[in-house]
Amino acid sequence: MAKRRRKKRKSTTNPATATWIFVVILLVLGGGLLMRGKIKTVMQTTRIAQTGTSTNTGETAAQKKFIKKMAAPAVRVYQQNGQVLPSIVIAQAILESSWGTSSLYLQANNPFGVKGNYQGKSKSFPTTEYVNGKKIQIKANFRDYPSLTAAILDHDALLKQSYFKQTVTDYQTAAKLLQSNGYATDPNYAKKLDNVIATYNLNQYDT
Repeated sequence: MAKRRRKKRKSTTNPATATWIFVVILLVLGGGLLMRGKIKTVMQTTRIAQTGTSTNTGETAAQKKFIKKMAAPAVRVYQQNGQVLPSIVIAQAILESSWGTSSLYLQANNPFGVKGNYQGKSKSFPTTEYVNGKKIQIKANFRDYPSLTAAILDHDALLKQSYFKQTVTDYQTAAKLLQSNGYATDPNYAKKLDNVIATYNLNQYDT
């Protein structure tokens, strides 16, 4: 018997189509790698930017600059008169002036929110006060200082005269005395001072 020849199946895959499929796969893989590289670059750039604007203690470059600006005269004055710890001076300045951004600080060199007048000079600003546990907005006159050093000297004299009847050598005691003797109407004032000092390691300036 004659052998039946098997018919060869015709290939259903067009060579041109296979080539195009291969090209598409290469493009997808290449695009994925390119996108991965871009994402990695963006993440690295973000990490570098964050490192450049913050320190190990968490403060931004602007905050670090303000701390240094306050620390220099605060330490110098404390070495002269030994009245108010530099950590308290700096922490109060941070809280009262919102890191040196308040109008009172920028226009009157008054980072502590000290009311009244200085050598006959004062400026009026809106301020938040607590009355019966509630926040209210009022306008008050604040001392207008010729310089930051003048403000610190006056602040030290005020605290020593009205709030610290004895020499205070630790910031927690100083914060409690400011709270109990009514320096601020904020019921959490002492706790806020303690937190700021601990967070930014401000007691390093007390030694």
